[in-house]
Amino acid sequence: MKWLGRPALAVLGWAMAGLTAAVLFSGAAHADPLPAPSDQGQSAPYYIVTDSYNGEPEYLYEIAERFLGNGDRAMEIFELNKGRWEPGGQQVANPEVIEPGWVLRLPADAKGKEVKTGVLPFHPEPAASSASSAPAATAPAATTAATTPPAAAPAGTSGGSSWLIIVAGVLGVALLAAGAWFGLLVLRRKRAKTAIVPPPVMNDSDAWTVDRAARALATACVQQGREAPETVALVLGPETVTLRLATPDEAAPIGWTVGDDGRTWSATVSEVQRATVDNALPEPFPRLVPLGLTESGQVLLNLAQSGGVISLDGDRDRAHDLARAWSVRLTRSPWAANIRVIRVGFDHEAGERFTGVDATTVTDAARVAETSPGGVLLLAGTPRGHDLALVNALLQHPQRVWSAVVIQADEAQWRLSIAATGAVETSLVPKLAGLRV
Repeated sequence: MKWLGRPALAVLGWAMAGLTAAVLFSGAAHADPLPAPSDQGQSAPYYIVTDSYNGEPEYLYEIAERFLGNGDRAMEIFELNKGRWEPGGQQVANPEVIEPGWVLRLPADAKGKEVKTGVLPFHPEPAASSASSAPAATAPAATTAATTPPAAAPAGTSGGSSWLIIVAGVLGVALLAAGAWFGLLVLRRKRAKTAIVPPPVMNDSDAWTVDRAARALATACVQQGREAPETVALVLGPETVTLRLATPDEAAPIGWTVGDDGRTWSATVSEVQRATVDNALPEPFPRLVPLGLTESGQVLLNLAQSGGVISLDGDRDRAHDLARAWSVRLTRSPWAANIRVIRVGFDHEAGERFTGVDATTVTDAARVAETSPGGVLLLAGTPRGHDLALVNALLQHPQRVWSAVVIQADEAQWRLSIAATGAVETSLVPKLAGLRV
């Protein structure tokens, strides 16, 4: 079946499972609702879902990260609320689906100004529809015979029918399990190819930790009489901060541990928080942007290491969203306070917390850049001709103080492919392909 693509194989697997399920359970009018949690009347911390947070729709991972300090605890929130009836008559049944106005019970250690404590608002199970709850009407005389139970089967035939039903059920369950397993296997292989999943909205606590780690590194390197290493990416994990270096270097300063033959430096978050920091030193990585999540934690890409244009390929809408998110993050992050962020071709959305420069043309952006110490230029369209010459002139600065992010550039040093789901494929990015996920 090599002629089938992996997505087609995944669909085939799930179709097998779905078809079997439909055959087995077609007699049911609807699935029974999940049992509701038995915490009615109890006092507990809870959160009421809003329309958005930081301009993005809310989801359980972000809520867990914000109130529990770890997005991986999202399933704890789901398990506490599974089966709960919410406003509008919907039931919490899928960890990927939450709606504004829903009331979510949180674990006891949840903290945050939006966390409320008390008896959770109660939303009863919706009443059954009148059609299903009304007593059946008396059947007309003409149809009485059709609704009369059939006569008993002749001796020796009922056992055979029962065995046929049992065999069909066993085969159906086996096919259901095989189809689900097949679909999961193919999807897992596809996910393995996708190096990084969509980034959550980075909260201020994580941004502070990243900034603290970068400044602690700069201070430690000065104390050792050396410069901070050229770093392609920074990975913020639950307990560690890891740098992925552009060139192997085993001379890490005190407080940092060398790994992967000098390709990585790591420090614990607790060490970073306790480290001595000289805030007068320049920020070593002012052009860090959040790329996404791996098994190790949040990945931030250092745009300064590209050495040329960075192209966001793939789904144009998702690429546009990622570029916009980067622009906002750069204007709000402490490590990027001394650089200029300029956009061309991006409409300024209402409520957007972008404090950089929205230029009308590349020429206007170049004029702003001439009086700036450096920064990031983001283009919603592909530059050509005179515009491309202006972009290249910025990138050819001797100190490489500018980075250019272009949606679907003709020529680029780095290319990131953005899927319709928002997932980022990094296999084509130099020096990031080896990043373990």
